[in-house]
Amino acid sequence: MEIRVVWLLLVFSVSLVEATGCLPTTNLQCYKNATKDDEDFICNWEDKNITQNTRYTLYMWDIVKKKIVFSETTKNTNYYIILEKLGTIFRKREIWVQKEVDNVACNSSKNEVILQCLVKYSEPHITSTSRSAGILNLTLDKPKDNRSVIYEIRWREIVSEWQNATFKTEDNTYQDFYTLQLQNQTVYQVQLRRKANALSPICDSQNVTWSDWSTIVDVPLGIHSAPKVRYELWKRYNHSRDFYLTWDAPPAEESVGGVTYKLTLSVWPCEDPQNIKPITVNQTYHNISITFSEANVSIIAKNKVGSSPTRSITIPAVKHSNNCPEHQSKKKAKPNKTCLEWFKLEDGETRLQAAKNSSRKVFEDIEKSVEKFVRHYYFLHIKKKSNFQTIAQCPFYSKEGAPNKGPDNVLHFNVTHESAMVSWHSIPVENQRGFLLQYLIWVSGGKNTTLYRLPANEETFFIKNLHPGTSYTVSIAGRTKAGEGPNSTVNFETLSKGAALSWQDQTILSVCVVAVLCTIICSVAARRFRSKLLPVVPSPVIPSTDFIIPHNQDTVTEEVHEVVLLQLQELSKPKLSTNPERCTLLQDFGLVVFEEEEDDEEGVTDLRSMKSCCYPNPSYRGQVICLPEPILTSESIYKENDTESTYRNGLFFETVPECDETSL
Repeated sequence: MEIRVVWLLLVFSVSLVEATGCLPTTNLQCYKNATKDDEDFICNWEDKNITQNTRYTLYMWDIVKKKIVFSETTKNTNYYIILEKLGTIFRKREIWVQKEVDNVACNSSKNEVILQCLVKYSEPHITSTSRSAGILNLTLDKPKDNRSVIYEIRWREIVSEWQNATFKTEDNTYQDFYTLQLQNQTVYQVQLRRKANALSPICDSQNVTWSDWSTIVDVPLGIHSAPKVRYELWKRYNHSRDFYLTWDAPPAEESVGGVTYKLTLSVWPCEDPQNIKPITVNQTYHNISITFSEANVSIIAKNKVGSSPTRSITIPAVKHSNNCPEHQSKKKAKPNKTCLEWFKLEDGETRLQAAKNSSRKVFEDIEKSVEKFVRHYYFLHIKKKSNFQTIAQCPFYSKEGAPNKGPDNVLHFNVTHESAMVSWHSIPVENQRGFLLQYLIWVSGGKNTTLYRLPANEETFFIKNLHPGTSYTVSIAGRTKAGEGPNSTVNFETLSKGAALSWQDQTILSVCVVAVLCTIICSVAARRFRSKLLPVVPSPVIPSTDFIIPHNQDTVTEEVHEVVLLQLQELSKPKLSTNPERCTLLQDFGLVVFEEEEDDEEGVTDLRSMKSCCYPNPSYRGQVICLPEPILTSESIYKENDTESTYRNGLFFETVPECDETSL
């Protein structure tokens, strides 16, 4: 009965509070951030119905002295308490919050605590991670009191259940460490919280407050491959070059949680590598401005568990020039304001040794120190604000000498009775021993020798005005500032004048041959085109018929169908002397084959008694068909086996002896 009464009173009080518009606060916590005795306290609570006129009063009741030892009013849901205001913190106290809204007050539930035992550390932070062969190493920040801590860690694969474990750390260490066993090829999530370990004996360990959970950290796989870097010349100026660098991001399993890239750019030759400061970027591209000299770039990809191997690339220098431009040869190095870089080029292109550089020397200093008769190259760089520029790039010799070798592979070709061509390979740079100025060519034939001078960049020469059937010797040598070197020779003999055509005659003959070929090709093409455009007119095909006349018979009787032959007469041609009654004009008639009715009288069958059976060629209109004159055979005399043939207007007639009939 008493329980029912208490329950009813509680329900009534809550209803009364709700009716008055005052909801008490919840989740009241008071704590300090370290176990030190001189730490101040923080109290906070939650309120689900905050209004503009709400005020909160925090009370502390000393159970032993039975009085309120602390009370403060605020409009916020937290309050910072200085230790001096609390007095002793080793006795039990009751704490609660009174909420007041529009002169209506309501109290939160009371908590019985010992303030010395109320320690709540800040949430832990993972300062670094490393992962290798299924082992995850975590490095954690230490609490501010540097004491032993109890951690709770939980981990899981993506979208799976959490797994939990606890571990304890030691006192007086710089950082806390933990090693977690994970599957090798799986992405995980990790979260931690912590609480104080060593407290006063009066404290109950069950009442120790856990810190908040740390943010969830994604644990990717380690990056196993170095980034693949590409570079592209973006812009080239008079004294510098802009390059666009790009590289590939790691696979998705290695990029979980984000990837950063550490770039080390060595673009100033005179800078000490140890003083180069790397830069960190988040994107997979970067623009750099460099001099005309080579530049070195290294890049490392980093995720939350480690770094990739280093990828280093070298952007080559611009192509070495064979001569120094006049406006660059006057540039002078200034100590401590410019960077002078030089190196040896034995073959004119390949740098066999590392480049030397100095920001203190001038050109005259290095000119005296390098090897004689060997080509070297130098760059002169300056720094303008944050940009690096190259104001001079020139080859040089400390001392020049004459070449020690002649041109290689001297050949002759296209020899005629009056001219010839010669070619050669340039003298290698290592054998020039100075700047090659020109080639000297001597052409000797008979008792005459002629000297020609060619620029150093030529490798062919056309010799003309030669004599037919004469032997010639050609000698070629290179010349530098110090003099000419050995020569290379080749011999040939010009053709006799009648033995071959001159090059002018060969040209004319070639043009004629080409013209004839073009004519033949055009003719064949025209015939094919005409055959496709115009239809072919068919020729009449009349099979020949052999007539066999029986011998040793006086009379032969055959049944012969009467055939009427019509003679074709074109209107456009002169008319023959024909009987008009025996002719007809073709307009809309068809080709007719006539059958004659039996009649004992000799003569021509009447046309009115004839019937048509088919149609002629479409070109029949405008033509005249006439009956031929009667063929008289009774009065003709033929020899045995003789015949007489007649061809008219496309019709072939053959008369056979001893037979009174004509075949078509």
